[in-house]
Amino acid sequence: MKRYIEKSRAAEWARFYLSMKTCSTNELLYSSSSFSKYNLSQDFEKLKTLLSLQPKQRSQENLREIQLCLKKNRSFRSLPNEVQLQLCQTAIYQEYEAESVVLRQGHVPLECCLVLAGHLKSVSSNTSENKSSNSEILSEFEEGDFIGEICLLTDARRHTSVVCETDVTLLVINKEDFCCILAQRVQEQYQETCGFLRNLPLFSSWPKGKIDFLVDCSLRRYYRAGPTIISDNLNSCFLVFVISGHCLVVAQMEREKAVHAWQMKKTGSSALKNVHTGVLPRRPAGVTAVLEASAVSRETSPSATRTTLSTQEPRLQRSSPATCFVEIRVLEQGGIFGLVETLDKSCDLQLCLISGGAECIFIPRTVFLAEAGTETRRTALASVCAYPSVEAIRKHVVEHQAWEAYKARLLEPYLKRGSKV
Repeated sequence: MKRYIEKSRAAEWARFYLSMKTCSTNELLYSSSSFSKYNLSQDFEKLKTLLSLQPKQRSQENLREIQLCLKKNRSFRSLPNEVQLQLCQTAIYQEYEAESVVLRQGHVPLECCLVLAGHLKSVSSNTSENKSSNSEILSEFEEGDFIGEICLLTDARRHTSVVCETDVTLLVINKEDFCCILAQRVQEQYQETCGFLRNLPLFSSWPKGKIDFLVDCSLRRYYRAGPTIISDNLNSCFLVFVISGHCLVVAQMEREKAVHAWQMKKTGSSALKNVHTGVLPRRPAGVTAVLEASAVSRETSPSATRTTLSTQEPRLQRSSPATCFVEIRVLEQGGIFGLVETLDKSCDLQLCLISGGAECIFIPRTVFLAEAGTETRRTALASVCAYPSVEAIRKHVVEHQAWEAYKARLLEPYLKRGSKV
């Protein structure tokens, strides 16, 4: 060690190593308390104190501390460093109690918000002739989502109200700061989303106003490979459009009704047109923590009574050891999940959507049905690819299992002979 200290290129590293060695003898390098909920609330208290300072009074040291706290938020973390510092200089910290209205339908947009903690819902209110008001939940927001930014971009009145489902912590950005800091970035993403939807055959005949309204009501999120995006297609209120990457459409079945009780490996053979890869194992190697011991779970964007889109997505009920998961199809760029169930109410096949590493747009089904005309519905019915029936899937699984068993019996003597050699 001593012979390296004299070398200038190694001196700094050596000092660092020795200081870390000294620190490690005094305290743990890792503490579970650093990742606890209590510690998160401490961060918010620190953030609240720092952001309570007037923007012009925030020092460079203050900005670095604010940036460090906010980097735990996925959307803030994805922004360039310069943009992060600008937001740290200008943003305002606000807390709301459950049931509070953050943004109100019909109001002129004056700010947008980044969700730091809590859950919110987007509600559309329609007042009938008898002045009775009916509220409809269109979407839900969680940590990492921006809300209200599209109306600032289009300078349109709020199409919906945003209401807190739980206690919520927000980072508020006023209109002037948004235009200076985020407008160009949001504009690029907005144009990309509009262009993507407009190029789909489903929306090719829609006017610009309708596309803009869809984008305003939509959510856009990226998912790493593995998380559950939608856990139950029959209870989801969203259409999911794959912008990039791919997703797996998976059906949960009782193994005892379909196959013999042993494990099967993933295969590329297909006995059905729509069943691409046969039966997934109890825990597919490529779907980490998703089919977790015969249950589906998520990280990265809206519980059994509320349709979620990300980490809060309700997990599938724990199934028995006889449960297997069958990959029905793969959705790639331009693929749509939930359209069959939206157009065909008789569809009763329970499916879940698993990310293979994908960026997706979520559009509320109610918004689509309200805006879709006769031509759009006809185009959708013509382009939609129906799911195979439960009986057809079971037949395919049984045939696949028989083929695997036949291969195992055929290869067994050769494998035994090879092991002896």
